[in-house]
Amino acid sequence: MGDQTAKDLFGSARTRFLELLRQEAGVKEHISHWAPIVEQLAKVAEETLEPEISKRIMELKREQEESIGQEMGLIEAIRWVFRQPHILPLTPTQVRDELGRMGYDLEKYKHVMPPIHNTLKRMKEAGEIKEVEGVGGLGKAFVSAR
Repeated sequence: MGDQTAKDLFGSARTRFLELLRQEAGVKEHISHWAPIVEQLAKVAEETLEPEISKRIMELKREQEESIGQEMGLIEAIRWVFRQPHILPLTPTQVRDELGRMGYDLEKYKHVMPPIHNTLKRMKEAGEIKEVEGVGGLGKAFVSAR
């Protein structure tokens, strides 16, 4: 094969590959959009999701939590924690644990609890969260004010 033929084939293959990558990004965006809709409709319809769908939805949630933790500042991450469904109010240490689970980098703090306490205090003063009694007398806990 001549050099020009190889270059032409490479150019065509490269163009097709880039086109497929753009399509892949679009498909992934659609999947991310439809996953929570399918999940919620299954609950409302009292239907069971196929294992393949359930597995993919769990993967998407895990990926989303990991990326959220890496991109946010502390206050945004704590806001995100309070937007998640919780049965019980969260203590500051539970907020810390949730931050760690979502992938937020807590290692950058020499002492992690003071900035969490300060952020919770500011959020309480701003009316974003409210302080309630902790379950079992564990001290203060917080719930979303919304």
